[in-house]
Amino acid sequence: MQAAQQGAPVAAQDGAIGRLRARITARAQAWAWRNEKPAREPVQLHRRRVYILPTGAGLLFAAVLVCMLVGSINYQLGLGYLFTFLVGAVGVVAMHRTHDNLLGLSIDCSETRPAHAGGDAGFVLRLSNPHRHTRAGLRISLDGQVLAEDVHLQPGESRDLLITLPAPRRGWLAAPRLRIDTVFPLGMFRAWSYYWTAQRALVYPALSATAAPPGGLGKGAGASRSGSGQDAFSHVTPYQAGEDVRRLHWRAFARDQLALRVHEGEAGEENVFRLDSLLPDVPLEEALSRLATAVVRSDQRRARFALVLGSETPVMSSGEAHRHACLARLATYGLSSYGLDPADAATERRA
Repeated sequence: MQAAQQGAPVAAQDGAIGRLRARITARAQAWAWRNEKPAREPVQLHRRRVYILPTGAGLLFAAVLVCMLVGSINYQLGLGYLFTFLVGAVGVVAMHRTHDNLLGLSIDCSETRPAHAGGDAGFVLRLSNPHRHTRAGLRISLDGQVLAEDVHLQPGESRDLLITLPAPRRGWLAAPRLRIDTVFPLGMFRAWSYYWTAQRALVYPALSATAAPPGGLGKGAGASRSGSGQDAFSHVTPYQAGEDVRRLHWRAFARDQLALRVHEGEAGEENVFRLDSLLPDVPLEEALSRLATAVVRSDQRRARFALVLGSETPVMSSGEAHRHACLARLATYGLSSYGLDPADAATERRA
């Protein structure tokens, strides 16, 4: 009991020191980044963007060198001087090599990958090595969490890295400031830099267990199914931009005509999903989730569908492009260009 009582103040003191250290670090970073803006173009790491400090192993190495130098001076050892300065030269070369491992590296966010709320959105980072030496042991992290490690780049090589980040809510997910660092080759020094892209990933509404029912002007999901239940070929329809090219009718294509095959199980399946058919009985976010689920399921059935969020005229289509356009409208419905609620967006602009 007495040991537990004595350990409690020590734990509280350690927690207070940790919070103070985190606060000082956050304020120092905010001051250092006060004039930095997100990059819209590829960023090349020049000398003013690369920082370097010794690691714990590097400090131990320096202490050993000091002891070796003191011993050589005290005992007037010529070979001791030689060995001390030789080992010290190795440390200096390692410092320059660690710094050069990041210097000149080009970083760009080549694309983003959308996700549903509650999932992980993706940012594809393209690392390019324009120099003639190999870059090894690169690591990308966010707030201490390693996102990619042990990345190697040969001379002239470019590599794409998929960085996934949690997407808690629908809208636009802004990319955070990422840290790229290395301790190559000897681990005695750590060089690091930061990359902050202006790219944003689109976050669709979360999928619901219940899909929104079609409402009005649609033929339904089975309006002309055959009595046999087999998906036999029915007819062809003209191809429209964004529709699934896997359904192309190749005989028509051979005659320089773009047409899609329609099977009896799909014939006439046209659904219109309306937001006003769910409101106000269903909360807005749940209604958007049900509409997103209906869109995804209709696309999986390769059906033609339309999404109506207001008083616009339904646009009936199918395919991946149409699915993305509908989900994007659901993702940004009622949000500002910042991807936030209007009140949160005003606070973000003032900040």
